[in-house]
Amino acid sequence: MDPALNSLLQSYSAQTPADYENALKEIIQHLALLGLWRSKFFEHTAFYEGTALRIF
Repeated sequence: MDPALNSLLQSYSAQTPADYENALKEIIQHLALLGLWRSKFFEHTAFYEGTALRIF
């Protein structure tokens, strides 16, 4: 596994395969939001209420 991803996973107390899956989903969401922020996406757009980032 990639050392950076492994480092991020260690901050979660995942015990079961489902825990690891949920942790990976959350990490991917954080990375997606970071990418949007770095590209200055939020200077032009905002997420409101039921935004479907979790579906991503």
